[in-house]
Amino acid sequence: MQKIRAEIHLGNIRRNAEKFLSLTSKRLCAVVKANAYGHGAEEVTSALEPIADTFAVALIDEAIAIRSAACGKEILVFTPPTDGAQAYALAVNGFTASIPDLRTARLLSEVCKRYALPIRVHLKVNTGMNRYGMNISMLGRVCKFLSADPFVRVTGLYSHLYTTDYAAAQAQRALFVQAQTVCKRYYPKIISHLSATCGAMLGKEFAFDMTRIGIGLYGYEPNGTKTLGLEKGMTVYAPVITDRKFSYGGAGYGKTFSKSEIEKIERLTVCRYGYADGFLRRADNGTAAWEQNANNLCMDVCIQKGGIKRGYVPVLTDADETARQTGTISYEVLCAATRRAEFVYDDE
Repeated sequence: MQKIRAEIHLGNIRRNAEKFLSLTSKRLCAVVKANAYGHGAEEVTSALEPIADTFAVALIDEAIAIRSAACGKEILVFTPPTDGAQAYALAVNGFTASIPDLRTARLLSEVCKRYALPIRVHLKVNTGMNRYGMNISMLGRVCKFLSADPFVRVTGLYSHLYTTDYAAAQAQRALFVQAQTVCKRYYPKIISHLSATCGAMLGKEFAFDMTRIGIGLYGYEPNGTKTLGLEKGMTVYAPVITDRKFSYGGAGYGKTFSKSEIEKIERLTVCRYGYADGFLRRADNGTAAWEQNANNLCMDVCIQKGGIKRGYVPVLTDADETARQTGTISYEVLCAATRRAEFVYDDE
């Protein structure tokens, strides 16, 4: 194949999930949105199905893609529905919807009554992120409205920490506890969840009934620390197409070498990966051996100084290192790195 090759280490991902179960002693919601952070959502879901209690995605289409692999386990869709077609798709497929406001509650109620479809929902409250989520002052109204609805079943309450500075996280936790008190007046058996990966690492008081683990499943701690001994879920390789004699003074688009540089270069290696494959165009792009890049990446090709044997060479081994070099975060690196890759799964 001419594609880059993403080797996905399912055994590592499973062991990472087990570490978070041991850390929190609570239910595990495995977050597999964005194609499982670039690792392949269906395969990761299948690998984690014996371990995870719930799965979470961002979009309805993502939920549909993992439905068979989840084997009937709950799939929470983070993005709330904005029209009747989306509300119907959530209900008819048996997914769990997110309700961040009264408008969404009324939309789901209307659609589910029209088609006599039951649906499970988790209420989303705002504790400072200010994306989706209602303020506590609205929560009581939403709970009261839905408590009389025969089709909409409230099974969960959640929020998201916008910062994990401990003092700020404690303030957010206090707001969430207030929301939980309001919600439990109507739904005493709801599942409460506040923390994603980093929140789960703050302490058991942040775990509540369930934690939503995303980046941690794939071998990364959100702040680049390595306290849990997580194992990397992915290694990406690129095929070497040829190595060649350096001739006529250029290497890719627009590159001009000085006379002293030309004297030092004897051979060049042409690797089949570029910015269309999800890597930063600039030469110092944080890929493995980026110091050898002779120029900015082309759309489909990277030219490196020096000659090597043909085969596959690693281009992504540690997304944290690539992120540090390129001024971003490991999440973005992982989601982009398998944009047009061939997936190979090993399951130790």
